[in-house]
Amino acid sequence: VLALAPLPFAVRWIDSRPGAFPAAVPARVVNVAPDDPVAELAAAPEGALVLVMTHSHALDYAIVEAALAARRFAYVGVIGSATKRARFESRLRQAGVDAATVARLVCPIGANGLASKLPAAIAASVAVELLIAQERRSVTVAPAQARTAAP
Repeated sequence: VLALAPLPFAVRWIDSRPGAFPAAVPARVVNVAPDDPVAELAAAPEGALVLVMTHSHALDYAIVEAALAARRFAYVGVIGSATKRARFESRLRQAGVDAATVARLVCPIGANGLASKLPAAIAASVAVELLIAQERRSVTVAPAQARTAAP
């Protein structure tokens, strides 16, 4: 969240655990503490970037599955490893998710090739990845809107 704070993102930080949020958060961050974090996807805008980093692999999977099934998000990423990705891919395929949708999952998140395991370095690489996803989304949306605009 701190890596995203100075960047052009409106962040909804969702966590169902009591006391999970710090006392102070950056200006464009909204804390949400729902009973059901998966249900929060319904309130996310079309083309939103969904970044999943929970305390539970099961909850990570539930959010990822729902986000991919919605087919309306520009980015769906989850913190993890190549092993976690393989497990998620297998479960998603067993759940009937098509290969193209599974391929949209970003896991592990962050810049490929970064060897550092420092949390701040990983956060910086994830911020770069989200900036790139946001730029791609803008390029994709703008031409579509131009085609449908009245002369």
